[in-house]
Amino acid sequence: MKHIFIGFFLLCLSHSIFSQTLSGTVLEYDAKARNKTSPLPFANVYWLKTLTGTTTDDFGKFTLEQTPADGNRLVVSYVGYTSDTIDVKPGDNNITIILSENIMLDEVQIIQRQQGAYISRLTSLKTEVITSVGLCQLACCDLAESFENSATVDVGYADAVSGAKQIQMLGLTGLYTQLMYENMPFLRGLSAPYGLSYVPGSFMESIQIAKGTSTVINGFEGLAGQINLEYRKPQTADPWFINLFFNNELKMEANVIANSRINERLGTTTFIHGSMFNQEMDHVGNDGFMDHPKYKKLNLVNRWSYDGDNYRNISTLMFLVDDKTGGQMGFNPQNNTWHSQSPVWGFTNRVYRAQAFTKNGFVFDDESNLGTQLSATYADMKAMYGVRGYDAIEKNFYANIIYEKSFAEDHKLNAGASLQYNNIEERYIPYYVNIEDIKSLGFTTSKKIENVPGVFSQYTYSGGKTSVVLGLRYDYNTLYEQSLFTPRLHVKRDVFEYGTIRGSIGKAYRSPIPLAENLGLMASSRRLELGNLGLEDAWNYGINYVHNFFIGDNERVLTLSFDAYRTDFRNQLIVNLDRDAHAAYFYMSDEKSFANSLQLEIRTDVLENLWALTLAGRYNDSKQTIDGKLRDKLYVSKWKFLMVNNLNFNNKWMFDLTSQYNGKVRLPNTNGARSDYSEPYPMFFAQLTKRFKKLDVYVGCENIFNTVQENPIIGYENPFGPTFDATVIYGSLMPRMFYVGLRLTL
Repeated sequence: MKHIFIGFFLLCLSHSIFSQTLSGTVLEYDAKARNKTSPLPFANVYWLKTLTGTTTDDFGKFTLEQTPADGNRLVVSYVGYTSDTIDVKPGDNNITIILSENIMLDEVQIIQRQQGAYISRLTSLKTEVITSVGLCQLACCDLAESFENSATVDVGYADAVSGAKQIQMLGLTGLYTQLMYENMPFLRGLSAPYGLSYVPGSFMESIQIAKGTSTVINGFEGLAGQINLEYRKPQTADPWFINLFFNNELKMEANVIANSRINERLGTTTFIHGSMFNQEMDHVGNDGFMDHPKYKKLNLVNRWSYDGDNYRNISTLMFLVDDKTGGQMGFNPQNNTWHSQSPVWGFTNRVYRAQAFTKNGFVFDDESNLGTQLSATYADMKAMYGVRGYDAIEKNFYANIIYEKSFAEDHKLNAGASLQYNNIEERYIPYYVNIEDIKSLGFTTSKKIENVPGVFSQYTYSGGKTSVVLGLRYDYNTLYEQSLFTPRLHVKRDVFEYGTIRGSIGKAYRSPIPLAENLGLMASSRRLELGNLGLEDAWNYGINYVHNFFIGDNERVLTLSFDAYRTDFRNQLIVNLDRDAHAAYFYMSDEKSFANSLQLEIRTDVLENLWALTLAGRYNDSKQTIDGKLRDKLYVSKWKFLMVNNLNFNNKWMFDLTSQYNGKVRLPNTNGARSDYSEPYPMFFAQLTKRFKKLDVYVGCENIFNTVQENPIIGYENPFGPTFDATVIYGSLMPRMFYVGLRLTL
């Protein structure tokens, strides 16, 4: 496989391209600030009708190749600003474009609507972008619900009592995917079980999903890919945004976003999320257990942005309180604690989480700049699953310094250093003990402290239709006293006028936290047997092709995408649920383990500005060696098919229908209580939205045909007995749900 990618790399470099390099700066015009301008980061810059382009950096700067096939008409666009089309004359090597804020009139003629999701042709990594429009096509109360119309990311339940959801990507659990906040590590460690519910959908501006290993700038992790979250920004957010949500099970949610520009350089945005669900319902299984835990959640975010001439800063503070109660109907946590026996099986989880992020950019000249990324996390979790208790405190610090130097037009060099500090202290109580005996009986306390300093260097070539990103980093893990060498290569080639092929190869490492990452197993009577731990490492290889076909008068686009990825583990943490139905064994293994993933996707406008259609199919072949036998990985669906229909009637009425078909998965050893494989099942989601000038009203239904997993809890009759298991979950635990909501922009 490595030889194929080396040959692909040499083939791309062998093409001779006649092109010139265009550089420029995109600025925003602010009439309120006495006609001053400031850099506009992340603006789209592309050649008209070719979809070949780039985006501006933190200082509004861009570099773009121009070939004869591209023409000379350059389009610059950004959400909330009036797009501009520039005629680039021969000899223009450096230009400046100024965009003005889009002033809404009573009647607006819509020329082209933003897509809900698209596959970018601009990045070296294959990247699927879910836009703000796409985030509004489903209820999207949190991050987990944002992937229902994506074939790339699967979302499932960790167990039947906690409501925790987990993702899969490339046939691997979400633990192997980096979850990033604006390209900084975000949800990891203690956030693994519940982190997807920590991000309200209304806070996000877009989501970028990249497959395969990322560049070395982002660290040594991210084996299966990256999911990067972009929050609403002070430069472009509306002064006020309000989102209210209510469903037929009396779940209530409110989101308020306030945005203020202090002056032409300084702006701030405050995000407030509050949600509550306080009903006990047992519609699934009629087993006496709540279908979904009761909870109260408060999420506060405040971010500041400063745009100077040669300096830019973005700083964010986050605070979260999440309090959940579930288990058997009638469970009252005030009368039940982990150290006092109770006849009612209950679940509680309370999380306090605080995070701080800051990014700084310094421009030295047109060819060099320096960036810093800093973040700190503190989390306190206290959980109870029946007779078991789990308490943990996490302290995390991350620093990344990146120097960038451009030279010879098509060449760029990045170099830098990073540091990760992880400190997690866990206390696990496997069964009830008297409070006075807690220091000597029945519990395990562990403390994991690791420092991982590292250095990296990355070379980028972007000549004409070919781009190459070659990187190498070195890290040292102090906990395991191990050196980590991480080479990565990404190649992109525009092989046809509208066709792009990409290839990638790279290595990644991961430091596991078995208990925190598998907390759902506590919702069973299985013993947790922990063996020796170590670092996981694996190679990932991938190739994909994207082609855009223009239909009719080139006004409609059909995008065809195919990709193939393989992951080969050298060392992997095995969670063995097959050896014994009453135990879970954790141990490191260097035996054969791999994951293959193939995906074909078609996106097209069936009727221009009226009907957009997405069709996708995916096949996963994921296996690992369990007790000497190569077997399918647990809970990985081999097949998935997706169809998404988006209807837009003059931007006043919108109807979105999502259909899924989820294939069977292998189930663990249950001593015959469940079969070896699950049954496949479909899921359907629909939403109707009515748009007014500043108000959207939406109604919808999730799981339209009420397709739920029957009898999800094994041994529910005796939850304190040896056969109880609420973790064998492969389907939906959410019955048919109707909802209504509104989005108000002021």
